[in-house]
Amino acid sequence: MDYLRVSLVVGPQLFAGCLIYLLLLKRTDVAAVELLSIGSVLGIVSSTMVDQIFVNLQLPKIGWLVAVFAAISVFLVVQRSQKITIAAVNWGSEPSKSFWPIAAISVMALGSDWFWLFPSGVLFVVASFFSIVGAPKFGKILVRLFNLGAVAVGVFMISTRPKIWWVIDEVDFPFLQAFSRSIADRGLNDVMNFSGNPVKYYWLSYAWIGLVDRTSDASTLFVFTRVAPLLFAIIITGTVWTVINYFSLSRFRTFATTLVVMTASSLPPWEWWMKITSLISPSSFFAFAPLFALTFLLLCHTPQSLRYRVAAIAFLSSATMLTKAFNGIILVAAMTFALGVQLFAKPKVAKTMVLTYSVSLISLLGTYLLFISDSGANEALEIRPFDFIWQIQGDTRFLPEIYTDLIGGFAIISYVALPALLIVASLLHTKFFESKTIDLLSIGSLLAGAFLASVLLFMNGENLYFIRAAVGFSSLLGFASLSSKNSFVQSKRSTTFVLIILGIILCFLSFFIPNADSGSEFWVIVRSAWSHIGAFIFISLALCVLLVNFIRRRSSFAQIYKLIIVASTMAVCFSVVNWFNTTPEKHAEWSRNGQSYLGTGEMLDLADWTNKNTNTDDIFASNFGWPRLDASGGIFAAPCDFQRFKTGGDCLRTSSGLLMMHIHRVFWLQATRFSNSIVLDPEMKARQSATLGFAADPTSTQVKQMLNDGVGWFLIDRTTTDRTSWEPLATIKYTNDSFFALQLNENN
Repeated sequence: MDYLRVSLVVGPQLFAGCLIYLLLLKRTDVAAVELLSIGSVLGIVSSTMVDQIFVNLQLPKIGWLVAVFAAISVFLVVQRSQKITIAAVNWGSEPSKSFWPIAAISVMALGSDWFWLFPSGVLFVVASFFSIVGAPKFGKILVRLFNLGAVAVGVFMISTRPKIWWVIDEVDFPFLQAFSRSIADRGLNDVMNFSGNPVKYYWLSYAWIGLVDRTSDASTLFVFTRVAPLLFAIIITGTVWTVINYFSLSRFRTFATTLVVMTASSLPPWEWWMKITSLISPSSFFAFAPLFALTFLLLCHTPQSLRYRVAAIAFLSSATMLTKAFNGIILVAAMTFALGVQLFAKPKVAKTMVLTYSVSLISLLGTYLLFISDSGANEALEIRPFDFIWQIQGDTRFLPEIYTDLIGGFAIISYVALPALLIVASLLHTKFFESKTIDLLSIGSLLAGAFLASVLLFMNGENLYFIRAAVGFSSLLGFASLSSKNSFVQSKRSTTFVLIILGIILCFLSFFIPNADSGSEFWVIVRSAWSHIGAFIFISLALCVLLVNFIRRRSSFAQIYKLIIVASTMAVCFSVVNWFNTTPEKHAEWSRNGQSYLGTGEMLDLADWTNKNTNTDDIFASNFGWPRLDASGGIFAAPCDFQRFKTGGDCLRTSSGLLMMHIHRVFWLQATRFSNSIVLDPEMKARQSATLGFAADPTSTQVKQMLNDGVGWFLIDRTTTDRTSWEPLATIKYTNDSFFALQLNENN
């Protein structure tokens, strides 16, 4: 029933988005893939934003329905009045030539995290390849055999996968599930784990998840871990296909380059960072949907082909920033760079371009300042060039700084190797100051991503989200630009086959780098070669090619193009090998966590009682998440800084969001890791002291402090205290083997 109820909520949103896109179009026809991809993004974003307006204004929670009915009503009125021409949907041969390849690539891309999908995805992609190239002999038989094999493998993998197949060994998922529901229920005025504070975060994708979760009444984590990843994988793949296909000279180029953009992984050991469909950060994954849809409107539409183009682009710009601030900042840098170069280099720049980019930049920066910017963020980062590598490869923290800087620099080069080659190939066709907007956006995004990721240092390596956004954005732009070149294919099929084999060989050679279990400087440096050996080879070869051909005054495009084939193959192959290497770990992860990932039965019983017997605006305190400690909090009260974190000192925060995930209420203090990444500020420290003290040795001062902040309930984790009575300060209203639910007594 969950699937049916969710479909009844999501379907109308996507349908309304398609109607909005049809109303915006001035063209007489539109491809079905374009309509469904761009329209889905518009539908999700518009319904979520209207819903948030209603929630934050404390109106009935029907905002998403208002958006849907408004879109349908306007479309019907316009269609009846015939004042504008509605574009006809061009289905053509879409099911076999577009929809099926998009679905196959989506399955393969998502399968790198949903491990049981990956083999079927690979076989479906191979079947799509033969379908598109049209193998002259036995072509249809091969397509059917691979499709049949994909179905058979899929049935086997699904039947043998663990029950909780979507578990990521991360504390983020329960917290973000709670965050999603909190945003959908209460809006932005009160963050659910630190009551009394507004939400300052990129919240749009989580607001949509919470909206669907709230409206459909689906089971916990169902929308977050199943519906959203699958839907966004398909939408993003369809949008990538739409952008590239607009520029591409053949459907095969569209297919091949979409496959690389969606499945490429930059590195062997850290595959989750540098691929688009990475579930370790859902917002970073989902943010590519508005970013790529914006790219299509920006590059592939003129004011003559799209109504309200500037407004639509500004709208999606805000959505990009609200979905992931890192993606929004990269977009700011890319658009600023492209606009600046053209204003400087060209004698005349179209006023429409200046207006569009200016409004979009204002929208991006205004959204950041209004919804995301927070003084606490300044304490969560430092300017420490190339010092991030120890956050990814822990043993490098013991190396001299000169080594970590060099390894970090090589890692950044490795991340940007493929999109950098694409930029070089495009620039070989034209001078820099005469470059097209698509190439300038690509250059600007990659430069900004590399610089920000290199110079800034966040607590857990989050600075690499800058380069992840830049690599995804620049790769899309680079392949789109390259696909439009008549000289895209220069090699014979046999030569291309050899280049692909070479890319596969280089991929496997990367995994043969020794990984000795030693802490010596030599072996730490050797292990770090995993992060940059491939980039070193490609960048060195590219520089040699450019230098030699510059001296000989010859074109380097053919050689750079061959390097792109090798690098693309190697990047896709990384995803395949990573799947083989991580699948056993996934099984062990599910066996280790099992059903306990959802919380114990006692916790679920407590949540059920609490949600039924307390008011939705009640504020809760709890000692859940802390071990048995003295009232001061001990090591949990210690301040954090980068040096302490780097040297492995005591720097602990509570992180479990299970209680908040099941109990849809605001908490006085829970999961302190998510409240402030670095500093335990005075208010948080005071709340922590009162929370731990009340559980172990309650006083009237602690109760007064909580009551003054509006706290009415305290949930006791019985495993961390021996106390069984809190009278007269609080009364036990519910108990089970693991928890007490206390109501604070205001008279005391």
